[in-house]
This record gives sequence, structure tokens and C-alpha cells, in this order.
Amino acid sequence: MGLAPHDLLEISDSSDLVIHSPMPDWVKTSLSRAPFVVVRRARAPKNQIAVGIRGKQRNQRFAAFLPKNQFIRKITPEQLTENQLWKQHIRYKKVQAFTCLNSIDHLLQHYQFLWGPAGSVGFELASGKETVTPESDIDLIIRTPHRLEKNLAQFLIHEFQKSEVRIDVQMETPVGAVNLFEYAKTKREPVLVKTQDGPLLIENPWILNKVDN
Repeated sequence: MGLAPHDLLEISDSSDLVIHSPMPDWVKTSLSRAPFVVVRRARAPKNQIAVGIRGKQRNQRFAAFLPKNQFIRKITPEQLTENQLWKQHIRYKKVQAFTCLNSIDHLLQHYQFLWGPAGSVGFELASGKETVTPESDIDLIIRTPHRLEKNLAQFLIHEFQKSEVRIDVQMETPVGAVNLFEYAKTKREPVLVKTQDGPLLIENPWILNKVDN
């Protein structure tokens, strides 16, 4: 079963986790409220998955590992947008971040992008627990297996900036994650790519070729 960064995994409880540092009290509280962890972009020991746990506060993030197959189900960002499922969410009409997904979907479907929400929006849609606040951004994941032309990237940014909620977009390439806004405003490569080995400057974010310092 393939796993990718930003996938949400439902687990039984905190005892499923493999940790190498003291577990803060808030971690157990968070998992008892919503037993989901998110796949991290990091290398993990054999037969384990690098995961993270989020708390109510922005600074509450805890890194851990999970034995492979030690989860109940997987929810990918794009599964959260299938058939506009956010419209069935109980807070759909009450939270602007959810209603904004309509215009985002219309734009990205037009260009046939595979996409989905991550961050607090994705977490609430997956878990059903209130996570999004009036200050929350919309974190989007766009699957870009092939090179995205700069003019299209710039057009997408122009459209996203019309939103009443701030939108942050990561393109998932075969190499790693590239911030759409950074990519569009960079006149020439290299660009910064988040990989399993950390951030790297890469000439072409669709072909691994690290820039020598």
C-alpha cells in the first residue's frame, strides 16, 4: 500500500506509535480526540512510517514513527475532494475555508489537476473534528508528475490570490514538494525542493539533480 506525505492515517491509539523522545501530554489528548497521524516527508527505519501528530496549537507538532500496516485506514488529500465531499461537511456553510474549495475545485478541475487539501482543512474533513479557525489558511496539495509551465503557475497564483482566505500551494513532483508561489516567481532554476533528505536546491524539480555549492 503506497503512502505519500500528507496522507492521514487513522490509528487505534498512541500506543501504536514508536517514539524516541518523551511524549508530551497533549499528544495523547489529541489522539484520543481524533486518532489520526499524518505521513511526514522523512526517512524512516525499515518497516516503519515517519508520521506526525498535530495538537490544537500551531506549535504543537510531534514527530514519531508507526509500524507499517499498523493503521486502520488511509485518507489521501485528493480523496477529500472526490465528488466535492466537503459540501457534506457539517460546517461547510459556516466556515469560509470550506466554501472557498468550490472555486478552487472549479479552477483545478478545468486544468485536470489531481489535488486535495492538507493542513487544518484536510484534517477536519478527514477526522470530523473542528480544527479550522477563522485564521486558518488553506493548504493545498497539487499532484504534478510532469513539468508545470511557469505561465500556468503564475496564472494559478493570480487566481488563488482572489480568494478571501489565504491559500498556500505545494506541488508534489517525482522529486519532492515545491512551493507553487516560489516556483512561479523564480525566473530561472534552481528551486528549493523539500525531499526525504531535507530541502535541496535542484535545477529541475522533476529530475533529481542537486546543485553543488
